[in-house]
Amino acid sequence: MPTNPPRTTWLEISHSALTNNVRQLRSLLTPATQLMAVVKANAYGHGAAETSRIIQRAGADRFAVATLGEAIELRAAGIERPILVLGYTPAWQAAEALAHDVTLTVLDLETATAFSSAAAAQDALLRVHVKANTGMNRLGVRPDAVPSFMAALRALPGIAVEGIFTHFATSDETDKQHAENQFAVFQQMLAALARDGLRPPVAHAANSAALLTMPHTHLDLARSGIALYGLDPDMDQCTLPPGFEPALAWKAMVTQVAELAPGEAVSYGREFIAERPMRVAVLPMGYADGFPRRPFNWGNVLLRGMPAPILGRVCMDQTVVDVTAIEAATGPVRLGDEAVIIGRQGEAAISAEAASQRVGTNNYDIVSRILARVPRLYVE
Repeated sequence: MPTNPPRTTWLEISHSALTNNVRQLRSLLTPATQLMAVVKANAYGHGAAETSRIIQRAGADRFAVATLGEAIELRAAGIERPILVLGYTPAWQAAEALAHDVTLTVLDLETATAFSSAAAAQDALLRVHVKANTGMNRLGVRPDAVPSFMAALRALPGIAVEGIFTHFATSDETDKQHAENQFAVFQQMLAALARDGLRPPVAHAANSAALLTMPHTHLDLARSGIALYGLDPDMDQCTLPPGFEPALAWKAMVTQVAELAPGEAVSYGREFIAERPMRVAVLPMGYADGFPRRPFNWGNVLLRGMPAPILGRVCMDQTVVDVTAIEAATGPVRLGDEAVIIGRQGEAAISAEAASQRVGTNNYDIVSRILARVPRLYVE
């Protein structure tokens, strides 16, 4: 347990696990394929600034984020490698993108023309990547429209078309047919662009799941998000190979221990009522920290390597757990004892994947929903 942490609940982010995971991913790529670290959403809850500094030192070639604001945060943190904004950037943010040397995704000619005007006004070049929609049907230009779109972009002053990319909808599934169909469409499109002299230098399609399971999709660049953090792209259909390590643990201190008499209730709505004498402990985290309230919660946390069931509703800042069995086995639980919400304690562990099953979501959601008010402590 850290000495005097800034708050009585905190995350521990492992420097060595992040570094190891970058190296594991790098080992799956040829020297000709660059590694892009996806650090959007506060580095999937791990803390964008320091996590990105660690990943940059470990050897990532590029970074990707969702918004320009996230990119500017990385520049302020000392990230010098190229940064791509994967999502839509409005025209009025072009000057900021130029000022911070950020690469933008373009999806339509109207916005691209506005980008061009902003770049020309500064006598500068704005690097862009084109997003092609090959079957995700979210953002992107349809493949049959890409050649004319690319030609129009090439004619715009101040615009440097550096890359083109697509995103797989099902690469984390055992059945790869749709992903393979998407990649075939992308390859055909790249071939057509090459014939017309329009293929940009960087083409990328692979996300974490494709990086792990579809090596023929690596192309010039592979993007990794979830695997960087040592988490499975899909806990049933696409698990990480041996060697990866989860980088995040979530812990808290016990802030009170109390008796509960039969008939007494816990928390709002009196949803839990004791049927026997019990001992309960309060933990200082709640739904305002990203700890789910309902309809499903974690089920239990770990105390002294044993499960401590959650009682009643999770509150905004507090959660109550049952420590009756733990005390019977190990002696009194005390103020300041360490509880584990995600991570290992003794021989027991709660993974982000296991938590996601209990809550009814996925591990991406579990870690990225942890709010910034939970301090991130970076440990070896």
